[in-house]
Amino acid sequence: MYGESEMNESTATEGAILPSISGQDENGEHVVIGRLIRRLRVSEPPERFQYLAATVLRSSTGTESVGWVPRDPVAPPIVAGQVAGLEPIGYRSLVPRVGVDPIRDDPIVVDRPPPGAPAEVLRQAAAAAGPSGWLIALNTPAGRPFTAQELERLHYVAALIEAQLANARAYAELKGLLFGVIRSLTAAIDAKDPYTSGHSERVARIAVRIAEELHISPERRSDLYLAGLLHDVGKIGIEDEVLKKSGPLSDEEYRKIQGHVEIGVNILKDLKRLSHILPGVRHHHESYDGTGYPDRLAGDHIPIEARILAVADSFDAMSSSRPYRRRMGLMQIHEILDKGRGKQWDPRVIEALFACRAELEAIGQKGLGESLIGAVDVALGREMDSEEPRKSRRTRRDFRIPD
Repeated sequence: MYGESEMNESTATEGAILPSISGQDENGEHVVIGRLIRRLRVSEPPERFQYLAATVLRSSTGTESVGWVPRDPVAPPIVAGQVAGLEPIGYRSLVPRVGVDPIRDDPIVVDRPPPGAPAEVLRQAAAAAGPSGWLIALNTPAGRPFTAQELERLHYVAALIEAQLANARAYAELKGLLFGVIRSLTAAIDAKDPYTSGHSERVARIAVRIAEELHISPERRSDLYLAGLLHDVGKIGIEDEVLKKSGPLSDEEYRKIQGHVEIGVNILKDLKRLSHILPGVRHHHESYDGTGYPDRLAGDHIPIEARILAVADSFDAMSSSRPYRRRMGLMQIHEILDKGRGKQWDPRVIEALFACRAELEAIGQKGLGESLIGAVDVALGREMDSEEPRKSRRTRRDFRIPD
């Protein structure tokens, strides 16, 4: 059976947005199906949607209980409501044993307890959800027969469960692919310049912590994390003799280094699910006074994500040893950042960094993993869940760096 905490959360949400619908309401079917479709999120765990669907169907028909029984014998049934004497696992004994086409056939109605079922099961209707499982409704009010409208609604809801399952499988595959691409790119950045290995991950984590201090929304913090991981991806296209040079750069070499931001955008631009992070990648070397590159943007014309990345990037670079210098002390870094506020860096971002600087060294020590999984979820869910209310989306995807 679905976990108690998840059931309580779903029930509370359900009560808030889906009031009880009478089975006799001539518009009830359209209301039930329409509202379930609006909750049909591919990034939602299938078990959550299955419990929601069972709860809505039970409310709209007035039945004593509705259960989803997966075809997979290992997966537990998910039940809304309760019939006395019938445990969730007992719903497997109620699955019709007759040979039916689970896609084309109408729901099967049983007006007496099936073999092995408790006597309290007086009426039963079951609809197959393709090859994935069965949706079973038990005991109508006052023992009356199921109406044709209720049986049609049962059939539709079962079809929605099957659709959500199929889409969730596709989503999981896409999520795995994007996760792998980002991991591969970050590994390529580290391999290109082993001396700065881990820099991108540290910048990403520092940037997210600064964003929290600035009260940036969870969704934008997730974008910022991905932009931090990939902000230097364009360095893959810079010659080693320039990128790893230990001495001063010539003007021509410096222009080549500057080109890494546009190379990075060109590498990422065809990954449509990452298009929203491109401004951070392109503009993280702009200066607040307009003297940076590549577009010489100034002040608030620089995207906030880029302004945060600029500070996080500089802080980590000064905190790390490089071929041409040793790492700087915290007092020296503080002095440089303080002098550069309003010139190279946004003063508000500098203030946010100073406010959380005691945490930054520990933040940078964690590895790639759970944070990336969460960020990929948000990147994919942004487009796929476009019908979900924005307030709900922020609550469900409260992106934070794990402890």
